Amino acid sequence: MKGVGKTAILEQVIYGNISSSSELHPTIEDIYVANIESDRGAREKIRFYDTAGIESSQTTTANGTTSQQLLRHYLVLADGYILIYDTHNISSLDVLMSIKKDIDKNKDKKEVTLIVLGNRTKDIDSPDCQNVISKATDWCNREKIRHFTASAMQRPSLYEPFVYITSKLNPPPSKSTFTPLSMGRKVLKDNS
Repeated sequence: MKGVGKTAILEQVIYGNISSSSELHPTIEDIYVANIESDRGAREKIRFYDTAGIESSQTTTANGTTSQQLLRHYLVLADGYILIYDTHNISSLDVLMSIKKDIDKNKDKKEVTLIVLGNRTKDIDSPDCQNVISKATDWCNREKIRHFTASAMQRPSLYEPFVYITSKLNPPPSKSTFTPLSMGRKVLKDNS
């Protein structure tokens, strides 16, 4: 959804240059590249496509069905998604639910990693915020999606979700039980 802090989160986690006085303009589309350390300690290059976001009025058609929200190239090229909502705006969470349906419908049997990140923009102890986070947590549990809350103003709060998705997108190589050809030849020479 537009205005939930997608660009601020990317700018903060990658460059650390966002403060309450930062001036951000609405994003049309942007690409960020970052080297992020996975939970195994390996540095991985990750490319983020920052979209303009979607208005809640764009998520349903006249007959109440969900229309496609993400451009086709995001659905085909993306290996993972970070879906961001504002913890004080229930309609931003409703938009994510619609986007998730769109991703599921269009992923073409491709396995994708998806996380949900609630951007805390105000006091987290407010009843409205607690209700939105509770609804998000329940939905994520039903959908088997990892849920995080963080703040674009607090860079350390963003580390865990970005390390998590980096680690999921770049799993450790599996050990093969196949003996490399050069090793097999050496064993044969030693036995003859």
